[in-house]
Amino acid sequence: MPHDHSHHHHAPTGEGAMAWAVAINVLLTFAQVAGGLVAGSVALIADGVHNFSDAAALVLAFGARRLARRAASASMSFGWSRAEVVAALVNYVALILIALWLMVEAAGRLADPPAVQGGIVIWLALLALVIDLGTAGLTWRLSRESLNIRAAFLHNLADAGASVAVIAGGVAIALWDLRVIDPVLTIGISIFILWHVAGDLRPILRILMLGAPEGPAPEAVAARLAAHPGVEGVHHLHLFQLDEGRSVLSAHLVIAEGQDFAAVIAGAKAMLAADFDLMHATLEPETAAQGCADRADCLAKAPAGHGHAHVH
Repeated sequence: MPHDHSHHHHAPTGEGAMAWAVAINVLLTFAQVAGGLVAGSVALIADGVHNFSDAAALVLAFGARRLARRAASASMSFGWSRAEVVAALVNYVALILIALWLMVEAAGRLADPPAVQGGIVIWLALLALVIDLGTAGLTWRLSRESLNIRAAFLHNLADAGASVAVIAGGVAIALWDLRVIDPVLTIGISIFILWHVAGDLRPILRILMLGAPEGPAPEAVAARLAAHPGVEGVHHLHLFQLDEGRSVLSAHLVIAEGQDFAAVIAGAKAMLAADFDLMHATLEPETAAQGCADRADCLAKAPAGHGHAHVH
C-alpha cells in the first residue's frame, strides 16, 4: 500500500526581516537591562528579559525553520519538521524559568521598594514599545505562512502591551513616587508571561506526546471506517499529529470475506483524505477468520454487518 511521504517546505522569503528583528531585540534587551540596573527598576529588567526571550524565540524559529526543510532519510523517515515544535518547547520552558525568577526578585522588593528613576524607565519603555511594534511589523508577513512565526509575532504584540504598562509605572513613580508599583508590575508581567505560555504549551505537548489533533475525535474516524463498504471492524486505531501541518493515522481493518482488499483499502484512504483531511494513513487489512496479525486475542469474531470499531 502506498504511503504519502510528501512534506511541506517553507520558502526562505522574509528571513532577512527575521534577522533584523533578532538584532534589534537583542540590542533592546541590553539597553533595558542596563537601564533597569541604573534606574533600579526590576520591571524594566523584566520587560528587557522578555524582549530577549522574543529574540531567542526568533532565533530558534529561524534555525528550526531551516532544519525543517531537510529531506526525509532512512533514519529520519518523517523528515525534520518537528524541529520547530521542539524549538518552541525549549523557548517556553526558558520563559517559565525567567518568569519565576522575576517573581521571586520582585517579591523580595515588595516589603521595602528601592528608589526608582522614573524618567529612565519611561524613555526606555517607550523605545521598547516602538521596537516591539517594529518587530511585529517585520515578522507580520511570515506570520501568515507559519504557525511558529505567528506565535513570535503575537508575543511581540503582547510585549508592546507590557511596555505600555511599564511606561504607566514609570509615570506613576516620577509623579507620585509610588515605588511599590515597580515590583507589582514585575509580578504582573511575570503572571502574564506564565498565562500566555500555559495556553501555547498545550498544542506543543499534544504533538510531542503523539496526541490526537484538534478536530474529529478518533472515535468518529473509527466509526466512519467501520461503516465503510467492505469493512466489518476496526481496531488498533492510532491518530496523532506529526507536526503543525500533518496528521497520521494507522489502523487494522477487518475486511469482509470475498472482498478485494486493495479496493477496500483504496476507498477507505480516499474517504479519510476527503472527509478528515488525513493524507497519511496506514491501513492493515485482516479478516475475522485469520484474526489480528499483532495479537491472536485482540479481536473476537466480528459481527455481521458494519459498526464494530475499537480505538486502541
